[in-house]
Amino acid sequence: MYKFTKEELLQNEFSKTHEWLLTNGIGGFAMSTLCGLNTRKYHGLLVAACGKTRERRLILSKLNEALEIDGKSYSLATNECPGYLEDGYVRQDGFSKIFLPSFTYSVKDVLVKKKVALVHGENTVCVSYEIKTDRDGAKFVITPLFNHRDFHATNSNVSFSQAYSEEAVRLDLGEGLKAYMDCDGDYIEYENTIYEKMYYRMEDERGLECLENHYIPGSYEIEIEPNTSKEICFIVSLDKMEKKENVLGLMRREEIRLEKVCKIASARNEIEMQLAVAADNFIVQGNEGKTIIAGYPWFGSWGRDTFIALEGLTLKTNRFSDAKSILLQFSKYIQNGLVPNLITENGGAAYNSVDGSLWYIEAFYEYIMYTKDFNFLREIYPKLLEIINAYQQGTENHIYMDTDYLIVAGNENTQLTWMDAKVGDVIPTPRYGKAVEINALWYNALRIMNYFSDILETDFDREICKKVKASFTKFFCEKGLFDTIEPENSQIRPNQIMAMGLSFPVISGDKAVEVLELVTKELLTDKGLKTLDSHDSEYRGTYAGGVYERDMSYHQGTVWPWLWKVYGNAYREIKRERFAVANVEELLMDGCIGNVAEIYDGDEPRYAKGAPAQAWSTAAILENI
Repeated sequence: MYKFTKEELLQNEFSKTHEWLLTNGIGGFAMSTLCGLNTRKYHGLLVAACGKTRERRLILSKLNEALEIDGKSYSLATNECPGYLEDGYVRQDGFSKIFLPSFTYSVKDVLVKKKVALVHGENTVCVSYEIKTDRDGAKFVITPLFNHRDFHATNSNVSFSQAYSEEAVRLDLGEGLKAYMDCDGDYIEYENTIYEKMYYRMEDERGLECLENHYIPGSYEIEIEPNTSKEICFIVSLDKMEKKENVLGLMRREEIRLEKVCKIASARNEIEMQLAVAADNFIVQGNEGKTIIAGYPWFGSWGRDTFIALEGLTLKTNRFSDAKSILLQFSKYIQNGLVPNLITENGGAAYNSVDGSLWYIEAFYEYIMYTKDFNFLREIYPKLLEIINAYQQGTENHIYMDTDYLIVAGNENTQLTWMDAKVGDVIPTPRYGKAVEINALWYNALRIMNYFSDILETDFDREICKKVKASFTKFFCEKGLFDTIEPENSQIRPNQIMAMGLSFPVISGDKAVEVLELVTKELLTDKGLKTLDSHDSEYRGTYAGGVYERDMSYHQGTVWPWLWKVYGNAYREIKRERFAVANVEELLMDGCIGNVAEIYDGDEPRYAKGAPAQAWSTAAILENI
């Protein structure tokens, strides 16, 4: 699907700024740049999901490959240290990715083709090399760089013991974790060898720790016979002692699995196939059922993101059993009417959102519309009713229904909506009180419960919907809708589009047309919707700098592709015609090849920023292609 020549890779450092991603279906992943330069601390050939908690840890950073020809060594690796950049990228002839990433290199008359795969459901990475030469021969050297640390951290103290036999190399990584490695060729064991001060340029740009050491247990040396074509296989696994002879079969099995993913999704062309594969990246098996990873490389299982993304990732791709498992999983965590905003790797939960529970009801309605699974509705209905009752009577975080039937949430010290950045004690986008999209979601949830109660023939207070709709007129302002009331905020933000962008719109007629026109004129871009009108004095058009600078601009003008989900719904509601994202191919090329980024700069040229592969961004495209 994606193919880049040497010239394209070298132009504007394309190979060093664009990334690829593979996932293993249990939370682990492999990720790097197109030339193999690790620019993030999250990059690695095996970021494993370890143990019962599926805690993600960097295990295999990368493989440094080299060709020895006529007594001279030519590196195929690209690494960066302070003041030094290894030049393997100049020997790279191409990069391609259909289902698996493939890298091609040439040195003199020796051609090397490398392919990488993860084994689905396991913490196992496979690498194959096809080497062709018409010359008198050469030697191929593979040097692995290992680590063992939390994937959010960096490590300066690495030292592992190892045992070598004819079957495999076993590395004792500590904490009871062992890695098994096997490869063709002769293994040369090293003693206390460290790759020092690998430099991560992206972490430096983000104002974070950017240097790290890795452990080198040894190298594999493979003699390449004259005038030959040779297949070399390499494998590392945490789960079992896999043999190198299994590599090609495991890699083909993963390609077949991804082909099936596209077939199930009824993908009609290459773009739809790539989106189906991208969607598959985020759907993972947890300890208690399926869940959705909000984004790679650093996000986990986030409630709000999951429910917003659920239709695009699972229902549009015909993965109905996955959708059901995800909804069931989160239903078990409902507490005091709140769905977790985050489920941690150790099974803990954070309940710091006002909209997550309301998005859960919307996602459940979407699931029922696709599947008509009324038996599941009967099972979960009491949980949905618990949410409604809790919001009416009041629950944590100052969330309650006021006397005008609108929902109030939080105070000046909380950030409970999706615009939830906080820098120390500073909240850049305060949205407490009565927020416009929260009350659109509230009305939507009540209408959904009316519909569900009809199906199940149960009682539900239908009059409250009318009262909420009547009070919602308080959000009407001279132009569009207030972003919040009590306190009043008239900034032009995209949240108002949700008044028509959900399953049951709370406004219609002239006001709905006015809101759509306003949002289209002031906020719509070719990458999504801006979070703030560019004429506003608080607008920040570039997302850059350290943690403070980035968080201060996160929702102050930054463009979010996920908002196409609600914009597309509103467009169809008002225009009575389909909305389609026009530049999908470009979006899939902006950062992580075949994936859609979390955010973009508000100002042109709108570079991709944030997480390079984001679940709800991908889902929004799937809903609007």
